[in-house]
Amino acid sequence: MTENRLFHGTFTLKRLWAAPPDRVFSAWSDPQIKAQWFTGPAEKWTLMRRSMDFRAGGQEVLQGRFNESGLETLFEARFHVIEPAKRLVYDYDLHHSGSFHSVTLSSLELDADGDKTRVSYTEQIVFLDGKDGTADRRHGTGIQFDMIEATLQSLEILQ
Repeated sequence: MTENRLFHGTFTLKRLWAAPPDRVFSAWSDPQIKAQWFTGPAEKWTLMRRSMDFRAGGQEVLQGRFNESGLETLFEARFHVIEPAKRLVYDYDLHHSGSFHSVTLSSLELDADGDKTRVSYTEQIVFLDGKDGTADRRHGTGIQFDMIEATLQSLEILQ
């Protein structure tokens, strides 16, 4: 059996969003809102399973398949610290087509800035295949952040 060395990666994303902290926090805590941004690319990805038990000790699962390549992704998270409109700490395992890919510790901090929110999100990742996937993860998370911002803007329009 060949053993891969572990690779450790870390990144932080910072944003300023035009929504108050409670609204930003709802993007992570409300399953209906989260489903709008935490998903695979439209028309390219098929949802297989989604569940969310948003409480300390609760779990979240998102599983889907990329239509063209057949790659299945499985995200399994556990919530550790939940402070509404302030911070969230959770860890998640990521599997690619049944292969255990990475373990990640994620932290989200929200700070009010007038009627906006300063967002700081950090991931500390252990890649189990020994390859540095930090840049790809940062890129993908950046795309998700763009989707969160668009979702928050659409929610503001509806109010």
